Amino acid sequence: MYKRWAPKKDRFSARNTIRWLKKAKTWQLVLLLILVGFIAATLLRLNNIGMVNQRKEVLAADKKLDNTNTKKQLTQLQNYVSSHMNSDMGKGILLQNTYQRDYDQAIANAANAHNTNSDLYQKAAIDCRARFQGGTASFRNDYVQCVANAVSELPANQQSANLPKLENYHYNFASPLISPDFAGLSVLIGLILTLFILLRLILLYTLRFIVKRRAKVL
Repeated sequence: MYKRWAPKKDRFSARNTIRWLKKAKTWQLVLLLILVGFIAATLLRLNNIGMVNQRKEVLAADKKLDNTNTKKQLTQLQNYVSSHMNSDMGKGILLQNTYQRDYDQAIANAANAHNTNSDLYQKAAIDCRARFQGGTASFRNDYVQCVANAVSELPANQQSANLPKLENYHYNFASPLISPDFAGLSVLIGLILTLFILLRLILLYTLRFIVKRRAKVL
């Protein structure tokens, strides 16, 4: 009868709380955390692979100089990256072929307009192209920068060729810290589980200390 009608502070004592916390073993929780961590890492990796595949589609459309498909693939890439964590694009993506086409068109337009500096632009393009070693970094730093330097040496009133700006062909999208997908859910579960394990251990040691202190007093 006493146990049934005992005050709450007696029925929910520190010892009872310790017994309740011990129902879930620490090693079991750690094992569950490892499993959740493995699942989260796998899903995060798949998110990154998905971004890489989407980026390849953009580059393929850029290589074909298909403006419509390139814009479509860029939109899909942006939507994917913005809704999937761990899909950051690093240094982004450069529409190298589209830029080169527009650059060549600008040079051709300058020549057709009898621009007195069209020969200089064409010579700069040929000379700087020889420095191109392949890859996005070399294209940006060796070729494009070389041409920009050659044009900048002209007086401002003679820089009449409407050369495209490289930054207008560079795209980069940021992924969210936590995304509303399976990867984000698994990471969130892992964080909650880690926090629960830490709080459980702190509470267990605190309650054990309280029980020992009370036993000494009595």
